Amino acid sequence: MHAQDVGRIAIEYTNKETVLNQLELIEDNKLLNAGKVLFSDDVLQDVQMAIFATNERLTFNDIQRYHGSVLKLVDIAENYIKSNIHWRAEFTGEIRRREIPEIPTDAIREALVNSFCHKDYSSGESNEVAIYKDRIEIYNPGAFPEGLEPRDYIERAERPIRRNPKIARMLYYSKDIESFGTGLRRIANACDNAGVRYEFQKKKTGFVVCFYRYTNEKNEDKPIKADKKPIRNERYTQIIEYIKERGSISNKETRELLGIADSTAKRLLKKMVEDKILIGKGERKARKYLLR
Repeated sequence: MHAQDVGRIAIEYTNKETVLNQLELIEDNKLLNAGKVLFSDDVLQDVQMAIFATNERLTFNDIQRYHGSVLKLVDIAENYIKSNIHWRAEFTGEIRRREIPEIPTDAIREALVNSFCHKDYSSGESNEVAIYKDRIEIYNPGAFPEGLEPRDYIERAERPIRRNPKIARMLYYSKDIESFGTGLRRIANACDNAGVRYEFQKKKTGFVVCFYRYTNEKNEDKPIKADKKPIRNERYTQIIEYIKERGSISNKETRELLGIADSTAKRLLKKMVEDKILIGKGERKARKYLLR
C-alpha cells in the first residue's frame, strides 16, 4: 500500500477485503462509492478537458474525456495541462537545463486533487479542465462551504469542512493531501512564489481555481519586447536566455535546445537576424549567433 509506504497508516496488509474493511470502504463484500472513486475505473466519475482557441468558451482545438479512479484522473489531467502550457529553459551552469513552467506544477496538482476530493458526486457532473489563451480553469462540481470564503482558508487556519471524508482521509494517507484544509493556501503560496496570478471563483454549481497565463492578446500582431529586442515567440526567449548564459549559440545547439529539425533551426536563426535580434559570425557549420 502506498499509504503504508509513506508512513501515514499503520494497517498491516493481509488481503484486499480486510484492508478495505478496516478503511471503511467496503460493506457486505461490495465497494462503497468512496471505494469505487478511489480504486475503481468505474464510470462513476470522469474528467473533461479542452483547449479553447481564444479566451472565450466557444471554439475548441482539442477535447478529451476520461473515466477512472481519482488518482488516475488527477495524473491524466495534470499531464494534459503540463503538455499544453509554456515552459522556459533556465541555465545555471550545469549540464542539464532547468525547465520552468509558466504555472507551478505543484499548484496545478493541488488544485486537481482538491477538485476531486471536494466534488459533489451526487451531481452527476464532470470535473473539468479548460485551457484558454489567457488562463487555465479547473472546475469542481461541488459548491464552496456556505458562509465561508476562499480567503478564510488562505489567511487563517479555518476548520476544514469535508464533503467526502473517506476520500479525503485516503488522499491524506497516500500523501496526496499534505494536511486537511491547507490546499488553497498551498496553491496561493506556490503561485505567489512564482509570480503567477490566480483566482478562486465560487459558482452556483461548483468551484473554480483559475491560473492566469502571460498573454500579449491585446497586441497579438506586435512583437513582445525584452531588452528592447522584439521576441515573437517562446523559442526566441529560450535562444536569448541561452546566449546570455553561454555567449553564443550555433545551429546544432539551437536544435538540441528546442528539439527541432535542422531546417527549422536555420529558418528561426535567420529570422532572428532579420529582426535585428542576433548577428551571425563565421561560415556555415562554424557559424555562431550572438546578441546585437
